[in-house]
This record gives sequence, structure tokens and C-alpha cells, in this order.
Amino acid sequence: MTIYLVRHGADDNSKRGGWSNHPLTDEGLKQSEELAHRLKENKCNAEIIYSSDLLRAKQTAEILAKHLNLDIEYISDFREVNNGDLAGMDNAVADELYPNHYWRKLEWNQHYPNGESPKDFYERIKTAWKKLIKGNHNSIILVTHGGVINVIMHLVNGVEYSNKSSAYRIGTSDYIKIEV
Repeated sequence: MTIYLVRHGADDNSKRGGWSNHPLTDEGLKQSEELAHRLKENKCNAEIIYSSDLLRAKQTAEILAKHLNLDIEYISDFREVNNGDLAGMDNAVADELYPNHYWRKLEWNQHYPNGESPKDFYERIKTAWKKLIKGNHNSIILVTHGGVINVIMHLVNGVEYSNKSSAYRIGTSDYIKIEV
């Protein structure tokens, strides 16, 4: 199966991401349009788009679907980490109310306030990924988030995952093509 792992376009980086439901910025919308054209030029042969159901991923998926003439199925398990009370919060306010609550500083079993731990996040993505790759398509697009793609790439490459570092980085509205 060919899978195009797509990270959503740019969103407001003055706010905490995670389970926030902020829209793409104008730049993010433009990036997503450009990505759709690149995928077309590179002869993307996807049969369907699967996407996180958070707004920034949905908007990216909708732009791709329009240009590639594909249906979209939303899968909430491919959301970014559930950062609980910090989701969508202004960065300055989050730093004041929740000092040192950063992804890389959390211990493996430490939860965001009313959110997930790194372990919970990893297990959710691992389970969703195993289910996705058992599907009956030859080629798909998965529109998701940077943290999700990082976990998936660890799984694909058989590398131990930790929230303390990001071995696989991907820019906004970029993609990685893999075979599984």
C-alpha cells in the first residue's frame, strides 16, 4: 500500500495546538493549494483521503479532495496529542497557568491537565495505524499532524519512540510517501 502522509497547512502558532480547533491561516490555505498541485504533478494515485477531524487538518483535506477529486473519511484517532486544558490557549497564558507543560518535558505517563500522556498518545496512534494499514486500498492520503507523523515514522522504521525528541520532522503542507 502506498501512503502519502500529509501534515496540515500552517495555523496560528501564537496558540497551543494539540486538540485546538483553530483554522488554517491564509498562508496555510495557500500552502494546501500548492500541495494539491504538487501531488497532482507527482502523479499521486490515491483512492481516498483519510483525515484527522480537527479543523486545520479538515481544511487541508478538503482542499486536496477538491483538486484530486477524492472522498474524505475523518478519523478522530489521527488527531494530534490531546493537550487538554491547554488546547488552543494563547502561548503566553499557557506559560503562565501551566509553566513547563511542554510535550518534550512530560514524563512518559504524565498527562496534560485533562489530556493525554505521551504513552496514551503513542498507543492511540499505534492502534489507529495498525487498523489503517489493514485497509483494502492500494494508495491513500492521510492528512494529520506533525506529532502523529513522527509516531507513524517511528513505527514504520522500527525505531523506539520517545516524546523527548522528534526524529522525523515534516513541514506544514508537506508530505512523505511511504510503502507499507
